Amino acid sequence: MELLIRGLYTGATGMLVGMHQMDATANNLANASTPGFRSSDTIQRAFPTLLIQRLERMDSPSRVQRANIGELGIGVTLDGTYTNFAPGPLRKTDNPLDVALLEPEVFFTIATDDGLRYTRNGSFQLTAGGQLVDRSGNPVLGTQGPIYIRGTEVVIDHDGYVHVDGVLVDRLSITAFTEPQMLQRQAGQYFAALPEAGAYVPEEFTVLQGQLEQSNVNIVT
Repeated sequence: MELLIRGLYTGATGMLVGMHQMDATANNLANASTPGFRSSDTIQRAFPTLLIQRLERMDSPSRVQRANIGELGIGVTLDGTYTNFAPGPLRKTDNPLDVALLEPEVFFTIATDDGLRYTRNGSFQLTAGGQLVDRSGNPVLGTQGPIYIRGTEVVIDHDGYVHVDGVLVDRLSITAFTEPQMLQRQAGQYFAALPEAGAYVPEEFTVLQGQLEQSNVNIVT
């Protein structure tokens, strides 16, 4: 009976881990065309292997001998998920409001109703009032706050400075993290930062105007 219960438990834990894996894979595939999306995968950990024994009667009914009959693994458990921060390929768009970050672990800073969020998706647009926002309508932050573009010619240089009709208006607020795996994945393309993530402003980063970083999801695997 004990072996039967352990066998059922092993199967159940395996199915649960498989479900989490399928959820991660489905989310990756659903965002395979989302600019800047970072894929995720599960981390599995095996439970200790048990040494299985049986009791055998010897000459006397009162005497027993434990005989080893093999080992039984008692399943795996989900040990967490990790985010793959490897860069995705770049695609040229020639849209002046499309920007990409060359370094793999730096992020655009976005203001949302739930606080600051971080993203690699540099597909931006303007509101009717000239505010620079992402595709969800959330303000893209500069070092001085929300960025307003009132003019016709927009140039965002490699250092993230935003020029409108030849006039400097702001610089993109770029954030890096000492422990990017401590970022919490949010809905869509966003990440929220725990204090343990160690947010800081990088001294150097490279912004590429007119290009978009694609998802790093590898649909082949």
